[in-house]
Amino acid sequence: MTTIDDLQHTARHPATTWLAYRPGPWLALVAAPVLLIAPLVAAIMAGDWARIAYVLLLGGVFGAAVSLPFGSRRRPTAVTEAVFVALLLLCSGYLVLWRTEQALLFPLLAVAASLAIRRRWAMPMVGAIAVSGALAVGMATWSLEAAVLVGFAAFAGGAGNFLVQYYVALARELDRTRERLAVAAVAEERLRFSRDLHDLLGHSLSVIAVKSEAARRLIPRDPDAASTHVGEVEAIAREALGEVRSVVAGSRTVSLGVELANARAALEDAGVATSVTAPAVALPLSVDAVLGWVVREGATNVLRHSAARLCSIEVVVSAERVRVMVADDGAGTPPAASAGAGGSAPGSSRGGSGLDGLRERVEAVGGALTVEDRASGGSGFRLTAEIPLGADRTREAGR
Repeated sequence: MTTIDDLQHTARHPATTWLAYRPGPWLALVAAPVLLIAPLVAAIMAGDWARIAYVLLLGGVFGAAVSLPFGSRRRPTAVTEAVFVALLLLCSGYLVLWRTEQALLFPLLAVAASLAIRRRWAMPMVGAIAVSGALAVGMATWSLEAAVLVGFAAFAGGAGNFLVQYYVALARELDRTRERLAVAAVAEERLRFSRDLHDLLGHSLSVIAVKSEAARRLIPRDPDAASTHVGEVEAIAREALGEVRSVVAGSRTVSLGVELANARAALEDAGVATSVTAPAVALPLSVDAVLGWVVREGATNVLRHSAARLCSIEVVVSAERVRVMVADDGAGTPPAASAGAGGSAPGSSRGGSGLDGLRERVEAVGGALTVEDRASGGSGFRLTAEIPLGADRTREAGR
C-alpha cells in the first residue's frame, strides 16, 4: 500500500532535490582564487608582504561575504551587507594603494553583491559595480574594448551567480510544494476510502441485518421463504465484498437510478411501505453519483434508526437545481446522532460519520444537505439534498 513517505519520495525530482538540499556558496567561492591569483602572484614576485597580506585579507572577507548568507537563516541580512561594505572598502583601498588589477576586483565585488545584498537590491548593485568598473578601467586605459570587457565580466559574474541562487531557492520551494501535495493526496485518498467504506458497508450490513431477522422469523412457519432470504443475504454479502474491492481500487461508481431501486427493495423487505417519485431525466454524472449516495444513506438511516412504517423518496428536477428528499414517519435520528449536530442550517442536525461524509459529498458539488427530525420539530426523519444545475445540463432521457 502506498504510504506518505513513498509519495513524498516519488514527488522529489532528482535534479530539484540535489539543488534544494545541497545549496551553498561553492560557485561563488571559485571566483576568489580565479580573480585573486594574479594580484597574489604579483605581490609575491614583488616581495611586498603588506600587499600579500592585503590580498589574503580580501580573499577572506570575500569568502565571508558569500558564505554567511547560507547560514541558519539562508538569506542576506544586515551582517552580510556589513561584510560586503567592508569588502567594498578593502577593494577601494587596494586600488588607491597599488592602482593595479582593477579589471579583476570589480567582478569579485559583483559576485559578492549577488549573494550578500538582499535580493531586492542585489541586481541594481551588480549593475552599478559593472558600470563603475567599465568607467574606471576605461578612464585608466583609454580603451573602449577593455572597459566593455570589464563591465561585461562584472555583470555576467554577478548576474549569473544571482540567477543560480534564485533557481536553487525556486527548486527548494518546488520540492517542498511537491511534498505538501503528496501529503494532501494521501489524506484525500484516506478520506475517500473511509467515506466510501462507511457508506457502502453501512447500507449493505443494514440490509443483511433486516433480511437475516426476517429469515429467522420465517424458519418455523415458512422454511422456503426463509431460505430465499438467506440466499439474498449471501448475494448481498458477496456484492458488498465486491464493492469493498472497488473502493480499494478507486473504481466504485454509484447511480441514482440503481440506488432508488435498491432502496425501495431493501425498505419493503424490512416492512416499510415505500413510495418513490423520480422523473425520467439524465443528470451530469457527478451530480447523479452524489444523489445516489444521498438515497443510499437516507435508506440506511431509515433501516437502522427510525422504526418507520412509511418512507417516501422524492426527486425533483428543475432547470436550475435538483432536489432529493428521503422522509419517513419513524422516531427520527437517535439521540447520539442528534447530539452530534453542528455546522448546519437551523432546524437541521448532523449525526454520525455517515451524514458528515454525505454533507462533504454534497458540498463538493456546490449543494446543501439538510437533516430534520422530531427533535427539531419535524415529522419523522427527513433528509434533503439540493444541488444547483445549469439550465443546459439536464436533458430528457433518450432525447
